[in-house]
Amino acid sequence: MRAEDWLLDLARRHRLSPTQRQIVQRMLGMFPDVAFESTSEIAERTGVSQPTVTRLAVALGFAGFAEFRAALRAAVLDSRPGGRPVRSTAVDREIANLDGLRAELAGDRMREAVRLLAGTTPLGVLGLRASAALAQYFGYFARRIRPAVTLGTDAGTVNDTVLELHQQGATALLTFAMPRYPAATVAALRLARRLDLRTVVLTDSALVPFAAEADVLLVAPVSSELVFDSHATAVLLAMSLLDEIARTDPQRTQQRLEAHEALVDRWIHDA
Repeated sequence: MRAEDWLLDLARRHRLSPTQRQIVQRMLGMFPDVAFESTSEIAERTGVSQPTVTRLAVALGFAGFAEFRAALRAAVLDSRPGGRPVRSTAVDREIANLDGLRAELAGDRMREAVRLLAGTTPLGVLGLRASAALAQYFGYFARRIRPAVTLGTDAGTVNDTVLELHQQGATALLTFAMPRYPAATVAALRLARRLDLRTVVLTDSALVPFAAEADVLLVAPVSSELVFDSHATAVLLAMSLLDEIARTDPQRTQQRLEAHEALVDRWIHDA
């Protein structure tokens, strides 16, 4: 049986509201990707709220959305000849995420993010918990092209970091906010707003509950087919953002890169 037929048959066996039937109808045109999307992604694509998607899962007889998505994934995999390994599905999903990034890279939000971050000194980069590695990765390379980069990855001191950035004359900061979203990240964004610091937030969905706290929201969907989320799309978006920032002052970028290269012989291992 096709996965689409499985969902349609399931919907016919349950009493659904007109809105819920409309969601199912739209989901039928979203296979196979719909089986690997979050509630926020499905809500965005079907034009409803996240709670409405969750209520649909319950109306279809599941304990919650997670159980519904697991059944949906199983239906997709079972409908393919010989089945499909989860790892292959994860690769397919990541490719789809990366392909969808094209519009974000060429959009107005990206241009505004570059303008804000290229125009601030120092440049603040925040990322807590699961987002700390992304912030550190971005900050490591940002220091190659920017004269002052301040990194904040400690939830206990992140508000101090934001305050210090403001006191040092910063006008904007970059914040990584990947699931699950730390409360300290949202608090730091709100503090930045009170201090008139503009914020660029790189996150996984346009429907995050703190979207209104960001001046610019850059979206890099995560893949959740594996035990831990994949941030491959977020890394590419972050590096593309840094590349565009570097291009705003090519002379300074070249000078700083050359200065860095002069130090490479001190630490590189040449086999």
